[in-house]
Amino acid sequence: MNITEDESPLCKAFRIGTADTLLEDYISSCMQKSDANADGEKKIGKKKENGYCRFPNMAGFCRYLGIGIDEFLEASTHFPREADRLRAALEDEALNASLSPTVIAAYFKKRLGYEKESSNTDVGIPEIRFEHDVWEDGE
Repeated sequence: MNITEDESPLCKAFRIGTADTLLEDYISSCMQKSDANADGEKKIGKKKENGYCRFPNMAGFCRYLGIGIDEFLEASTHFPREADRLRAALEDEALNASLSPTVIAAYFKKRLGYEKESSNTDVGIPEIRFEHDVWEDGE
């Protein structure tokens, strides 16, 4: 299939095999701090001692590519294995980020579906029910 002009940059990257490189470039950009000085020039700083200057996440990656979350999800339907690999890398970056656990937990619930998994395994309080007469079974 040929690449069309209206194809998402992410779909194009998946198709030609450069999505991992784009993700690595995005993650590297999160480790750099960009400040504009009085002349309007940008100065690039170093990574903070305790982690990233910016938290690598799916929304930030989409912004970096110039697409929206819906476009990422659409690309995921056409390239599920490749998108899963990107989500796994973003999850790993989030797990290793030195941010507030509250921020990281909110990210996991919203963007990585952790909230859905926990609701499926919640079975509540067990109910014990006897389908026979316990007083007569011993006679």
